Amino acid sequence: MTLYDYHNLKESFDTDKLLAILMDPSEGPPPYTELNYRRNEVIMEEGSSNRYFYVVRKGMVAMSKGTARDDSILTFCGPNDILGFLSVLENAVSPVAYTSISEVTLLQFERQYVIDKITFGQESFWYAYFFYLNFTHPILVRESLSNLPSDKKILAGLVIVAERFGRAEPDGSYLIPYYFTQKVIGKYLNLARAYVATNLRKLEQDGHISLSPKPWKIYDMAAAKGMLDMKYTDLYSLTKEN
Repeated sequence: MTLYDYHNLKESFDTDKLLAILMDPSEGPPPYTELNYRRNEVIMEEGSSNRYFYVVRKGMVAMSKGTARDDSILTFCGPNDILGFLSVLENAVSPVAYTSISEVTLLQFERQYVIDKITFGQESFWYAYFFYLNFTHPILVRESLSNLPSDKKILAGLVIVAERFGRAEPDGSYLIPYYFTQKVIGKYLNLARAYVATNLRKLEQDGHISLSPKPWKIYDMAAAKGMLDMKYTDLYSLTKEN
């Protein structure tokens, strides 16, 4: 698949189009429930049965997997991202856990309603493929960081969350949302919180980031990505033309 093909796929099968289908009032009021979660609340436990399909409307959710030591964050889900895709089939259990890392608002749909809406049209395969790709790519990106030196690994983690969820400034800097704390970044990168703190200070001393006052800032995103020598956050990098 070429980059052009993938851009066309994204335009044709994005979450906005799915929401329009799910919220179609032609057959009566859409059967959804709006749910609100405080910070650090469990939305779905790993290994639990799941009857629902969720769309994030506001806030940030961590998707994690239990390990021998602690839960490890695989990726983050923000506004318009999908939760529950891996356990949407009947009798399936969730292979991951979802936890709010900020205040979160979700739209909750019954599993069967979603299946009925998207599986009987010609586009059903493409919806499944697109959601699967959007689910797996951030995890592959995270795994690509595993062999980096610790300071570059932490900088790469900051680049990922800043570019996906942060705010670009006119001067080329990026602001990182406040809920990406040392603890959250540590769980994402499989590093102890103290180790994260030490390397954040080093990155600040070297002039790559600022930590105070909050929000954290990457001074020059282009320079940071150039130093890392990889496109960590480009959703289309796995399908681009050589």
